[in-house]
Amino acid sequence: MNTLNMTRWFAVGLLYLLLSLGNVAAAAPPIVEVYGTHFGGKVQYHYRVKNNGLYPISSVWIGHDTLNDADYYNDVWELKTDISGMFVNKKYPSPDYFDIPAASVTSPPGWEVRRISLEETEEISINWLMADDYSQPVAPSQTMGGMSVTLDKMDMTYITSHATINFGGRSKKDEITVPLQRLDITPPALTVTLNPSIVRENDKLAPITATITVLDDYDPAPEIKLESIIASEPMENGDVKEVQLGTDDRQFQLKAESKTNAGRAYLVTYSATDGSGNRTTASATVSVQRKDEKHEERRDEKNKKRNKD
Repeated sequence: MNTLNMTRWFAVGLLYLLLSLGNVAAAAPPIVEVYGTHFGGKVQYHYRVKNNGLYPISSVWIGHDTLNDADYYNDVWELKTDISGMFVNKKYPSPDYFDIPAASVTSPPGWEVRRISLEETEEISINWLMADDYSQPVAPSQTMGGMSVTLDKMDMTYITSHATINFGGRSKKDEITVPLQRLDITPPALTVTLNPSIVRENDKLAPITATITVLDDYDPAPEIKLESIIASEPMENGDVKEVQLGTDDRQFQLKAESKTNAGRAYLVTYSATDGSGNRTTASATVSVQRKDEKHEERRDEKNKKRNKD
């Protein structure tokens, strides 16, 4: 094979290699991961981007789904709950593009974050971008974290929406939209213990205290709610007192009463929800010991003692 043919085959091989790399880049888009945590009565959403492509990342939009045209007004701004204290007019947020208070967000070193809204709508997105020309983009094969948003209440659109990644260009050809990937998909582990778990029937209200243990692989403080208190027999008004359903209420009163020979059992159910929206429930019971049951127990104890003697 002469030198000219070798050169041609080398050029073809190089072109094939470049095309293959381009296909790999197309088949391995960036990944934006998210999970949520609770703290101080608020919810914080944490993001990190993994650059699996060939070009550095200069911007990450959360809650933005770009379309294949040149008009951003046809895009979808997916976030519904805005960061508290950012504007007064909830119907038409203004201005459309400005910095977010530092108390509500965190950013990686050399990056800043802004809130973007679609004109005359309540639809918004959150955009992390390099602060200036000296900032470092997310290079290929690198991962960048340190991005978070704090809200007054849970909003699952911050978990289930999309992210638009920009590779440094000024047109939509330099962008790609990917769905957010939720890191935390496991519900918290929840246990409930009630004290006392047995009360003697006396037709009075018995104070009950719930002890709750909850563990989650991402959220150090999942939200606890008292979901329900039901009984094995019909209840009347006043059988349950000092209770706030739907809150983290761990002290209440139950009436030590039974209307049937089977006795009454209260079933108390709590839920635990982590910042990523995973929810679990757990229950415990309080049994009302009927008066005749107590008498029979004492009689049995006396008979056992007499037989032993």
